Amino acid sequence: MSESATLSNWLEPPHNRWAFHHVADILDTVSISNMSSETTALPREFVDLNAVPFTAADGSTTTWGRHLSETFCDAICVIHKGTIVDERYFNNLNDESQHLLMSVTKSVTAAALGISIGRGLLSINDLVTDIAPEFAGTSLDGCTVRHLIDMTAGTEFVENYDLYSDPDADNPLLEYERQSGFRPLGNRSVVGVMKHFVTYPLARPHGEIFDYRSPLTNIVARIIEIVNGMSFQEVLSRDVWTSFGMEHPANISVDPLDFPIAEAGMSCTVRDLARFGLAYLNNGSLNDRRVLPEPWVRETRETDDIARACYVDALEAELAENDDSPQWYSYHNAFWVKEPGAEFTGWGIFGQFIWVHQPSETVIARFSTYPAASSPALTSETLRGFNAIANFLTTQS
Repeated sequence: MSESATLSNWLEPPHNRWAFHHVADILDTVSISNMSSETTALPREFVDLNAVPFTAADGSTTTWGRHLSETFCDAICVIHKGTIVDERYFNNLNDESQHLLMSVTKSVTAAALGISIGRGLLSINDLVTDIAPEFAGTSLDGCTVRHLIDMTAGTEFVENYDLYSDPDADNPLLEYERQSGFRPLGNRSVVGVMKHFVTYPLARPHGEIFDYRSPLTNIVARIIEIVNGMSFQEVLSRDVWTSFGMEHPANISVDPLDFPIAEAGMSCTVRDLARFGLAYLNNGSLNDRRVLPEPWVRETRETDDIARACYVDALEAELAENDDSPQWYSYHNAFWVKEPGAEFTGWGIFGQFIWVHQPSETVIARFSTYPAASSPALTSETLRGFNAIANFLTTQS
């Protein structure tokens, strides 16, 4: 382990620059593997994108090459029409380096959910407590699977990243992260993320508004375990990493009781994350092989009126009008939808992205270590860069 990165400081800069691609050296993890020898081929035909211009966070004009070198990028992979056209590594990473996905993990969890739904193992409108009676009598009474994956459950939990860098702050997120294994427990009792969740009260009726709360996605993982009869990491190995033909193994962190952190704990290579995005671009197929149910992909990309209404009514959406944050259309199936039917992304703090742009047939996977968990201006600049690349590639083809 790096002498400077510890469980106490690995989420803080500059320690995150090393820690995010050495997570297994800091946290307890379990493997996610491709159990066959088949790898989804990705042809390469590199395009010089360095000089592609767009607007930086400060209003000046930057270029793709300068942007990547100045915005704490760790790795980037651009796929256009099924071919890798740009792939770069920074910060001592290489094509075999696993990097933390943060909340892009939620998008992978959602894919596993969509596959289970496609197999008829459950319905998106099933009650959580019908599948997992262990949550009866908690804030999840009356909650559906859809409420969980779309972040519209009524469970009370405040995810405040403004206090993220203060380990002594009164922030429910920090206490959750102690039980998830992301921070030292100190002298606290070990209860793990499942038992910690059941202490959260009900704040409002389910399905009323969107409110981003990461622990909800861990309940989705528990549901996936129950309906498949195996651990969540085994489901990911079988249904995602093997089915998608991933090139390298991945891993996922576990809490002190060995439950996988399905909302933020995955690490993988940037090229495999790009393969994941390509499956969404291709309506659920890779190399003419069905890996995701097409209806699930279509519903994710196009979103719907319910998810949109819940998002518009959310406090986060109202506040976003007054800062530099990207203006999203909705949050649906663990993806942020920018333009229905056209542009959507998995997005994690500190700058993790799997961005899909349907009109230009472009997928961009990016790993970063931004200097702050929430960097609205930098996030907006990154998304402008993605769009500039998509537009450029369209004009060149």
